[in-house]
Amino acid sequence: MPAYDAAMRRAALLMWLPLVVLSAPLAAAQPAAPPLALVTTYADGRVTESVVGPNGFRAWTPLYPRVADWHDAPGTPPVTALNVVAKTEGETLRVWVSVLRGATRELNDPVAEVVVGIDAPVVVDDLRRVGLQPVTFSATRFAAPALHVPRMHSRVTGVSLDSIEPVIEPTPGYLITVRNRTDVPVVTLAFDTLAGGRPALSGQQGDPSAVPIVSPGGTFTFRLGTVSAPPSGRSYATAMPLDDVILSGAIWADGRLGGDVSRVGPLLALHRGRMAALRPIVDILRASRVEGDARAALDRVRSALAAVPIAADAMAVATVMRLVPGMSPYAADGVGPAVSIGSQNVRQRLLADIDRGRPQMTAAEARQWLDEALPACEAWLARLQALVPERH
Repeated sequence: MPAYDAAMRRAALLMWLPLVVLSAPLAAAQPAAPPLALVTTYADGRVTESVVGPNGFRAWTPLYPRVADWHDAPGTPPVTALNVVAKTEGETLRVWVSVLRGATRELNDPVAEVVVGIDAPVVVDDLRRVGLQPVTFSATRFAAPALHVPRMHSRVTGVSLDSIEPVIEPTPGYLITVRNRTDVPVVTLAFDTLAGGRPALSGQQGDPSAVPIVSPGGTFTFRLGTVSAPPSGRSYATAMPLDDVILSGAIWADGRLGGDVSRVGPLLALHRGRMAALRPIVDILRASRVEGDARAALDRVRSALAAVPIAADAMAVATVMRLVPGMSPYAADGVGPAVSIGSQNVRQRLLADIDRGRPQMTAAEARQWLDEALPACEAWLARLQALVPERH
């Protein structure tokens, strides 16, 4: 099995991603109207092609050419990722480009909005003003490939891969079903894939709120896409079928870990970071219950939530390192950032929930939000405390 590239694996771990050999039946025919694909050409010559399905396309990457000798303004967090969102508009693609700043990519700095069509590329020169070299976007038709059934491998005792089904619509991919053969629910799964003999997609499955995704004895099905085939001068984009799907790790609801510790360690760190953020948030919500003015209480809760720190504390990092010994150096280096990202997940999730309705909320609605948020966060915290036991 080829070794996994460390940078690719680390990026895949931090984004909130089974030996049975099967025959290779072909998938159904291509859909009548092939979707569009977004072609991204970087200044260093690297080209990626990404199909834009009915729900659009969204991705970020930490790999991009920078402007030489660039320095951000004092006090400006550094750019840590290039973020791209695209959707189909008839025969064109509308693309939003931004950069994410900070160690946990907590700030989204918009750069440009462009429309690209087939044979109508657009160069995003505005990236220079944030220290990145320009990228070129264009659109092309996507030709769905014939997909075979990949080989299945599980490195997790107690969780198996039951089936993999190739699908074409709305975009090419695979429906993957796993089975939990233990008597404890599974909260998080990690997977890796190979295509063309090289590492392809890596990722995880699980809810940030730590609600189990696979019940004891039950199954869980998720969808996995394909990877872009290397460009070869053709006039259309296509995908490279996956050759192997690997269930690399699992976290059970009682805190038990399975599989590759270097894959589950950073995922456990995400949960530990969420726990660190929820503790002060629960206290904030409890204090709000005694306030008479519900709208004012909600405003104070929002201000307090925005001030909850997201930096990884030493205790949280030490807890993960103790619970997951034997991680590879690059996985261990990812524990601190993962704790911070987990904390940020909680804060952003609650702030977004408040902001969706706050301007129009009545006092009764504000009180309802506060009354419902407290038990929900207490239950979330309890699940995480069972998941990440600490030494007292």
